[in-house]
Amino acid sequence: MKHIGLMFAMDKEMQFFASVLQDLQQKTIHKCTFYTGVADNKIITAVVSGMGKVNSALCTADLINVFKVDTVLNIGIAGGLDSSLKIGDFVVGKDIVYHDVWCGNPHKYGQVQGLPEMYHSDSVLVSHLKQYKQGLLCSGDFFVEKAEKLQEIKANFPAALAVDMESASIAQTCYLYDVPLLVLRQISDVPGAKNHAEQYFLG
Repeated sequence: MKHIGLMFAMDKEMQFFASVLQDLQQKTIHKCTFYTGVADNKIITAVVSGMGKVNSALCTADLINVFKVDTVLNIGIAGGLDSSLKIGDFVVGKDIVYHDVWCGNPHKYGQVQGLPEMYHSDSVLVSHLKQYKQGLLCSGDFFVEKAEKLQEIKANFPAALAVDMESASIAQTCYLYDVPLLVLRQISDVPGAKNHAEQYFLG
């Protein structure tokens, strides 16, 4: 039976998925609770990692090493960077990069030394979500709420669709362990817009 790992940053993102799991079991590792159950003839292990790159990387490694998942799905929310997006839209992270990493020349902005310029969701998994906009997601340990930061990210990554705090670290971990990944994000807010924080917390 296929074993899928679900990664969330916040409790509200996981509530629906946990409610549909059967034979639910819990296990706490590194102060995070992992929920394992069965849905649609698949084993599902879901975890709320908490926000940020370190939290998400550690939980991804635990999903792979402890629970032996075959695939990792990162489902959550993101701030919109592209003018074509509105709150509630879904975007697929076909390509994923850090917006807050610089290792010096000759590396590309966002590239960790010795690793790829950017990471990618699994092409087969992406092909099943053609109904959603696909493109570049940018991640960093920075809650983007000011237009100036938005403009800085767009200047470095003009094709970026959205920004979040976990996708790239999850993608890097999956790359290192050679585990397929799919990143799907819903636009919760538009950084730089009026009442940005209110949009995020209500989203």
